Amino acid sequence: MDFPKKILLVQLYSNGDCLYATAVARQIKQDFPGCHLTWLIAKFCQDIIAGNPYVDEVLVTDEVPKNDIIAFRRLKKKVAAEKNEGKWYEVFVTHNMDDNQALYDGTIRGMIFRAYPKPITVPFQPVLLLTDTEKQDVKLFAERNKLQQFKNIILWEYAPQSGQSVLSFDFVMKVAERITQLPQTCIILSSANSFSSTAKIIDASSLRVRENAELTHYCSLLIGCSSGITWFSTSSAAKQLPMLQLLDPQAYFRNAPSVDFNRYGISTEEVIELIMFDEEKIFQSVKSIIENGVASSKKKLDESLPIQFNTTRKIVYNLLCYFQFKAIAKHYRITTSIYGRHPLFIKQFILGFLTFPFKFISNKWRKRKR
Repeated sequence: MDFPKKILLVQLYSNGDCLYATAVARQIKQDFPGCHLTWLIAKFCQDIIAGNPYVDEVLVTDEVPKNDIIAFRRLKKKVAAEKNEGKWYEVFVTHNMDDNQALYDGTIRGMIFRAYPKPITVPFQPVLLLTDTEKQDVKLFAERNKLQQFKNIILWEYAPQSGQSVLSFDFVMKVAERITQLPQTCIILSSANSFSSTAKIIDASSLRVRENAELTHYCSLLIGCSSGITWFSTSSAAKQLPMLQLLDPQAYFRNAPSVDFNRYGISTEEVIELIMFDEEKIFQSVKSIIENGVASSKKKLDESLPIQFNTTRKIVYNLLCYFQFKAIAKHYRITTSIYGRHPLFIKQFILGFLTFPFKFISNKWRKRKR
């Protein structure tokens, strides 16, 4: 009797990254027909893949705290040893740490896809399956908050964990209060942080994070920060909403939806991105979208993100710490294949080497003082 090939996919976190990796899981099942696919994931992200038809088994781990490279390298050695012992036929590590950082190409989705050694030929859309109970919970949430009485229902992702934007609660509330003065308009604030709802500014912290995908079916616009809720709204369980994205152009791993969508053949007609914004700018942008539509508003509002390669210097530093010269060369090849030998890239690439000794000594000294 032939036993199915046991394959391990390692993608620990975060929400958006795990959503991207569902396409990798789907690809593995296509590339290895009949295999038994196990996904190793962090406990706080395991809900993302609950019910996924392409995942046969879920292993939950708390061995790797966020950004703990030493713990992650230890985990990689452990699963590599398990493969050598015959536990796994293949192990695919797509998680965005260690030498996988070299695969960054301006999008996180691309970074994860490049970590899989075969082409991704299955649909790119993140796979998310909601239960009937989850859908009913969202329906009750909508009824309880009387969403049906509003024409403009705005879902606002305001406490992102991705580092793509930083918005304080007080700032968001001030803007929300102005926006909800527009006729037939309410705002749903989605984050893990709870607050007291009003009739028009609604707290969605009672919903599970994955239930935001179902919530999109009740909404007309997303104000996002290219974090988890943004990418939930692109999943198979969601309704794709027009987007107003508030982005930090200097984010560490920049992941603008416009860049990602263009890279993967997804329409950007209903995506507006702002990189310079204040209370007035956000209010006027939402007002324009409501009154004139996204397509018309995009022409006058959309702001192009400036090309920058600040991430490269940090990637080079991180890889030099472990003498990963092949990975550094790979990052150079990937970036130049997309952007050419852009002067800003070459500058940051060289600076990564030149500043390494000083930064390394500084970091060591700081750790000793703790």
